[in-house]
Amino acid sequence: MAARKGAKRATPAPRLGRGEFVAWPGGPTAVYDLLERLAAVAGDSPDAGTHGISLDRTRLVVRWFGELPEAAQAVLRDAGGVEVTVQQTEFRPGDLATEADRLVAEHPAVVASATPRPEGDGIEVLVPPAVAETAGGAQPALAGVPSAFPLFAEVGEPPLSS
Repeated sequence: MAARKGAKRATPAPRLGRGEFVAWPGGPTAVYDLLERLAAVAGDSPDAGTHGISLDRTRLVVRWFGELPEAAQAVLRDAGGVEVTVQQTEFRPGDLATEADRLVAEHPAVVASATPRPEGDGIEVLVPPAVAETAGGAQPALAGVPSAFPLFAEVGEPPLSS
């Protein structure tokens, strides 16, 4: 299919740091206000996970390892009409992020990309197609890659850097 004249190519989404989020235009903004207040009191905590926002932007899932700090609880008590669910993660999100970085650094031939799963239950790992094909699949390709956390393997290339 031909591109329209003057059409711009989509740029990849920026990489987000801990406590950062993308605010999509349109619709209710209360959930973003709540996320900003939550990030201000606990966004850099290694216990903070990837939060989930409903498509209609009226519900927020706050993912956390262990007990939610009082400052974060206070923010959530004043949720401004946003329905909030706190979901405990199995592993500390900060530990998952550290391990994902280690996997990429120590096993670059096998691990094209690694990121903590939003649910906090392990690490998503992308295995390059050629490596997966040689090993008989993405999961078998990771057989020699040790980790203290569950690895969820998929075949793929890392996203383009912006």
